[in-house]
Amino acid sequence: RRVHGDTVVYVKPTQMPWKSLRPIGSDLLDDSLCYIGDSSPECLQSIGQPLNKCPKDLIQLKSDCIFINEIEAAISEQDVDERHHIEETMNERSLTCKRPQCKQSQSTFYQCIQMLNTFGFLSWEKRGSFDLLQRSEQLWRELRHIDNQPSRETHKIAVLYVGRHQEDKASILGNGRGSSDYESFVAGLGWDVILSNHLGFRGGFPANDSCGQRAPYYATSTIEVLFHVSTRMPSSGADHTLKLRHLGNDEVHIVWSEHDRDYSPSIIRTQFGGIVIVIYPQRSGLYRIQIHRKSMDRLVFGPLFDGAIVERCSLAGLVRATAVNANRTTRNDEATSVSSRSMYLESIIDSLRYRTTFEEFASKIYAPGR
Repeated sequence: RRVHGDTVVYVKPTQMPWKSLRPIGSDLLDDSLCYIGDSSPECLQSIGQPLNKCPKDLIQLKSDCIFINEIEAAISEQDVDERHHIEETMNERSLTCKRPQCKQSQSTFYQCIQMLNTFGFLSWEKRGSFDLLQRSEQLWRELRHIDNQPSRETHKIAVLYVGRHQEDKASILGNGRGSSDYESFVAGLGWDVILSNHLGFRGGFPANDSCGQRAPYYATSTIEVLFHVSTRMPSSGADHTLKLRHLGNDEVHIVWSEHDRDYSPSIIRTQFGGIVIVIYPQRSGLYRIQIHRKSMDRLVFGPLFDGAIVERCSLAGLVRATAVNANRTTRNDEATSVSSRSMYLESIIDSLRYRTTFEEFASKIYAPGR
């Protein structure tokens, strides 16, 4: 039964409420929802709940919204009270935040202990690979000796300049400067270092200006190379003893020749100098490479080879790499600086190891002065 104004209409749930059969002003939407819910119960949101009635969830949702608004109002009120409390007690010393003061340890080895502990060296598992050494004059002497040893592979290489019509040793070693192309090539071999304050590999040069003020130096994480440039070294007389003292001890010589004829290694005879790399500038702007060996049974090295033609942009780097590889072939021992340094450390440990228990070991580390 439906009531529309003063008219009462009886509608069967199974009958579609057509507009033509309904009186004016009747609620067709309400009747249609009732019919759909009765004829198709799968459309109901919940069993027994008609579609034309407000669901209970919506009523509960409205009540929940009212409850949420009350909670937000209570939180806002509490926030206001807290702000007032902070403003009132801001000047009290008991509530001010103080910066924590780090307590400095009295132990001289505090930082060392922290590092060892961070890396896990103080654990029982690492005890077998961690030893204490007896502090003595021998230990300090051995440590100073190992500090003087290079930690990287070192090379010293001679560089000479041969000008036009120069065919004897005196004129070649007497050159105090070279052409612009030669100077550009030398600058590309490495970066200039001041010998008086250079801390890297010195190649036998003293820490003063007796062998010149600057020298090309090149280094990576594994090698150090210092070039003995003849034109940057002062002459010590007609026999050029100072220059020959350093150039003659180098196994590899790099010769920049601008002579019309090929360079002969016999011009400057030295006890060493087993490999000579000669560079000939060409009129085309390229450079011809010639390699001389005293002994033909030496190992093959590169990247340059005898008769190679090189561009200017890559000349210095290729010559430097070839000279370093050539210098490696002249060495009889295969031990690197890293392996030799490791073996020397092992010998120090074996001779000066302080044998203790783990408890004594830990006490010596944490309290070395007791």
